[in-house]
Amino acid sequence: MEISDKPRQGLLFQAFLLVFVISKAQLGVGVLGFQRVIFKFAGHDAWISVIVSGLAAHLSIWVMIRTLAHYDSADLFGIHYALFGKWVGRILSLLFMTYFAFYVLTISRTYIEAVQSWIFPDIPTWLLMLLLITLIAYGLTGGIRVIIGICLFGFGCWVVTTLFFYAAIRHAQWSFLLPIMEASPSQVLQGAGKMPLTLAGFEVIFFLYPFIRDQQNANRYAQIGVLLSNLFYLFVMVISIVYYSQNQMPKTIWATFSFLKIIRFPFLERFEYIAIPLWMLILVCNLLLFTWVILRGMKRVFQQNQKRTLAVFCVILFACSFLFQKHGQIYKMNSILNSMSTYMVFLYPPLLFLLVKSVHAFKKRNVQR
Repeated sequence: MEISDKPRQGLLFQAFLLVFVISKAQLGVGVLGFQRVIFKFAGHDAWISVIVSGLAAHLSIWVMIRTLAHYDSADLFGIHYALFGKWVGRILSLLFMTYFAFYVLTISRTYIEAVQSWIFPDIPTWLLMLLLITLIAYGLTGGIRVIIGICLFGFGCWVVTTLFFYAAIRHAQWSFLLPIMEASPSQVLQGAGKMPLTLAGFEVIFFLYPFIRDQQNANRYAQIGVLLSNLFYLFVMVISIVYYSQNQMPKTIWATFSFLKIIRFPFLERFEYIAIPLWMLILVCNLLLFTWVILRGMKRVFQQNQKRTLAVFCVILFACSFLFQKHGQIYKMNSILNSMSTYMVFLYPPLLFLLVKSVHAFKKRNVQR
């Protein structure tokens, strides 16, 4: 396997598009109900936990890009091969592909549960999963540039969804934010420890980096993308704290969707019939990005045909939809993915960065001798 990954010129895109891709990759199913989990630990200081975890995300993506900059247009698969060799490198790359596969399954199943809870309680899980799989397969046929374009569209849908919160702001009780810093530092950190699943997604930079035409600008625009998503999560958390009482928040599973219940139009009584399908368009971007990483990895690491890999992955994804039916199982999936995200997104990149720095310093010292 080649360490460097140099796609043809027609597949490259400008670095400024990372603003939309990275922020969109971070916006997933976590935003639908992350407030309740954070609030359990940090109380009305949960917004501070969001800030702390957001700062960690900025540091993590800086570390990722600095690691990538040590190589000539390499992705994480190539770095694993360069550092650990063929077999260990394959195992580590396969772990990341498994992580993304589980991510796709969790996103899909959680969104399906939201649809069943809010709109169509009797619709079978397999039917909705089949719809999502069809969208994934169709979107991936266009390649990475089409996926980037879909992310731009998803970003626009995301901007539209921010307008949905106006009704909650009208009923806000801003005194619920006081007193500030009532939670202890350990409680704030515990709350921040439940944010990795919500903030994860920006690790796709490890695999998109070779496709960026002006790589010297990658860090700037990636940081802007992370900043936008962090500000959105902070906004949602603050609105949730001032809208729900301390007794309501721990009992509200879909805190973000619950805002929609108070939106009323003369021609539309249940606004969630519009908002939830719109959210599917946002989530499809994540599904496409993460599945593309899996296909790219199977081609780079194991020299597997991408169309065949996609067919096998879709069959596995569809079969898994029958395994997770109850809310407790889906909640457990999200908890497992949160732990996986902590290691894959926030702990592993700094260790990899230190290893890359050490290896390059050792090689440089040997050359000077």
